[in-house]
Amino acid sequence: MNFSEQKKRAEIAEGLRYTHNRANSNTAKLLEVSSFAYAAIELLAEKGLIDIEVLDRKKKEIADRLVQKFQQEGIGAAYQDPEHDKYTFESSVEIDCESRLHLCKAACCRLRFALSHQDVDEGIVQWDFAHPYFIASDEDGYCHHLDRGCMNCSIHSNRPVPCRAYDCRNDKRIWSDFEQRIVSPDLNKLFATTHGNNETEESGT
Repeated sequence: MNFSEQKKRAEIAEGLRYTHNRANSNTAKLLEVSSFAYAAIELLAEKGLIDIEVLDRKKKEIADRLVQKFQQEGIGAAYQDPEHDKYTFESSVEIDCESRLHLCKAACCRLRFALSHQDVDEGIVQWDFAHPYFIASDEDGYCHHLDRGCMNCSIHSNRPVPCRAYDCRNDKRIWSDFEQRIVSPDLNKLFATTHGNNETEESGT
């Protein structure tokens, strides 16, 4: 990516972040409206006009349905939860990646996860404009920051916490037997969809 493209992306990212901040302001207003709604519900319950238990069951049913719909449509901006300072984060994970690349095909670099506020504010790790703030991936499904020539991370010193903390040894999507270097029969599923729901199983994603 040349300087002009980087500048253009930075400008777009800043515009989108403004949009997301405005959306957060709208959320605050919605919370205010919700507080009035809950107050009204409590008053009605106190007067015996509604049954709180029945209302709670119905609310949960509808909420689950809405959450599922939001997830399917990619609505909302996601951040890591919880968040950690990536530069002070200590990880004990040591994987002999280079000797295994011909087997796992760098499958971990196809996993999706949300970035932290620190990542986004820093502006080095690129995020998916269509699904804020998930790490950006290219058309081949691999992370945008993966150097395709040597299959190494091009922003290794600035990589997000999930990359620092991820441990593939017990991830059955990748290894059937890590010690014996036997890949999972399901490994190809991580390569079947370029922008699917391949999410990391660890570290606040």
